[in-house]
Amino acid sequence: MKLILILTISSALIFSEAIAQQNSGVKEPSQMSKYEFLAMASKSDSLTAVVNMFFRKRKSATTSGLIVGGSGILIGLVVTSANAADQVLGLVGGVLTGQMPEEKNDPGGEIALLGLAAGTAIVTVGRSKYTKNNLYKILSEYQETKKIPSKFASKLLPRDFSFFSN
Repeated sequence: MKLILILTISSALIFSEAIAQQNSGVKEPSQMSKYEFLAMASKSDSLTAVVNMFFRKRKSATTSGLIVGGSGILIGLVVTSANAADQVLGLVGGVLTGQMPEEKNDPGGEIALLGLAAGTAIVTVGRSKYTKNNLYKILSEYQETKKIPSKFASKLLPRDFSFFSN
C-alpha cells in the first residue's frame, strides 16, 4: 500500500513538472518586460511608440504617487514634531508656573495618512489605464486592424518613436 502511494505521488510530481515545462515558454502579458513588448512591436514604428508611451505613463504615475505619498508623510512628520516640541515647551512652562497646559489634537498622523492614501490612489489609477494586458491586446489587434486606438495615439510623443526611449 505504501509503495503504491509513493509511486502515485512521484508520478503526479513528474507529470506536473512536465506540464510546467511545456507552458514555461508562454508568458502572461503582466509578466513581460518592456523589451519583450518592444520585440513584439519591432516591425512597426507606431507599435514601438505605443510600447514606449505605455511604459512612460506607468513610470510617470508611479513617480507622481511616490512624490505625493512621500510629501504627505514628510509634512505629517514635520507637523507632529512641531506639536511635540510645543507640548514639551508647554510642560516645562507649566512646571515653572504651576499651570498644566491643555492638550492639543495632533493632525500630523492624519496628514501623513491622507498623503499616503493620495499617493496610492495616483499610482493605482495611473497604472490601471496603462496595464500590460491592455498593451498586449493593442499589439495583438494591430495585426488585424493596422490601427492604434485614438485614445492612445493622441498621447504619443516624438520621443516615443525611438526604440530605446526611457
